[in-house]
Amino acid sequence: MDRRSFMTTSLLAAAGALTGLRIAPVAAQSGSPGIAVAQSFPVGSATVTAFSDGFLPITAEALQGITPEDFQNLLRAAYIDGDGHPTGVNAYLIELGEERILVDTGTGQLMGPGLGQLGANMAAFGVDPASIGRIIATHLHPDHIGGILAPDGNPYTGAGLTVSQPEIDFWRSDEIRNGAPEQFHPFFDQARAAVDAFGDRLEVVAEDADLGNGITLVPLPGHTLGHTGVMLESEGSQLLIWGDIVHVGPVQFARPEVTIVFDTAADMAAQTRADILARAAADRIQIAGMHIAFPGIGYVEAAQEGYRFVPRAFPYG
Repeated sequence: MDRRSFMTTSLLAAAGALTGLRIAPVAAQSGSPGIAVAQSFPVGSATVTAFSDGFLPITAEALQGITPEDFQNLLRAAYIDGDGHPTGVNAYLIELGEERILVDTGTGQLMGPGLGQLGANMAAFGVDPASIGRIIATHLHPDHIGGILAPDGNPYTGAGLTVSQPEIDFWRSDEIRNGAPEQFHPFFDQARAAVDAFGDRLEVVAEDADLGNGITLVPLPGHTLGHTGVMLESEGSQLLIWGDIVHVGPVQFARPEVTIVFDTAADMAAQTRADILARAAADRIQIAGMHIAFPGIGYVEAAQEGYRFVPRAFPYG
């Protein structure tokens, strides 16, 4: 089976798994405490700010390779009550001197009232979208490019968009779109609209491209064909913003083989996750994840079962 056929077949399998799936945004309850909108910390001479776009609950039906009982047991072991895991949606701003680089743009208005908070949180922190010089998309799923598709037009008027070549090739392929189940067609349409919103400011690069100023892309395929991480290295410090390596931390750190129905190539995603978890643990790489509880920054440590996430110490100084 060639790669194109393999990806289309994977989408068909995911469509079958969507039956009965409960995965929807939930608005915060009235009177409940809000989460911090942003948190900044240094990486060498750079400043990185984590922004929350909100959260969505993911239940066992969204995952493959784990029983509902084991799912609940892992959530209970992490002191999480209820049927679902409150999965965060994060984005990261890198500031290098006068340069501002935003990694992913949240959901915008594509996924309901419990999400789409990135714009307001950036504004509360004094960050104007027009001041962003570059957006790097880890991949083109709607919870990562939705902020581009604002009703009044793309708010990132001063930015270029950087996307890996394999990611562009996949989502722009009419053959793959036409072969995918109809419920996946909006994913293709949204990805194309987000890319088109930048016109000639689109920068398509290799999945391991050196973007300068200590920033390189890291190929992390599987969740999507062109899914990439963003490695920032400055003055001996580093941070790997790894996108969607995990969606349900208490489950997938302990059980890297567990996949989610939105993985384009589940086996590849599981292998990529196993590889990067092993590397991050062995090399003590600081990581940031779009779907780790806010701010999503910390380290990976080997555990009795798989791995565990160790949150970065709060920067009091």
